[in-house]
Amino acid sequence: MGHVYVKATFYNPIDYAEYAQGKRRSEDVRKVELEALVDAGATFPALPIDKVEEIGLPIVGEGEAEVATGREKVRLALVVVQVEDRTAGSYVMVRPKGATPLMGVVALEQMGFRVDPMTGKLVKGLPLMLICARGPEPPTRSRRCGAACT
Repeated sequence: MGHVYVKATFYNPIDYAEYAQGKRRSEDVRKVELEALVDAGATFPALPIDKVEEIGLPIVGEGEAEVATGREKVRLALVVVQVEDRTAGSYVMVRPKGATPLMGVVALEQMGFRVDPMTGKLVKGLPLMLICARGPEPPTRSRRCGAACT
């Protein structure tokens, strides 16, 4: 199938929220447009540290993660990502300078994209939304995936 790349715009989430509330002009929202490798094995998008710093993404924590080179400690930041006409809020893994930007499955599913294995292209569909009721009863199972929701 080969590699699948997608043109993506990564926005500073604070700037983006202020723009959505009418408190900031669109041209004042810090952003970076990149070709990102679609990685169906990656949970979150990943950006090199220089791009994270360029748009001022807020670092929200760090922890151990499985990456292509094995287990390593990674930092997570918050980002708003846009592909075509769809956007999603997501964590983003902070990678070393020069690392290939990645698009992980969480953001893609939030936006309703999937990779067609026959063509190697992104296909639009409905966004993934699991809605589970909370109440005094035990957790229910999602009708969509069968996972227990709490």
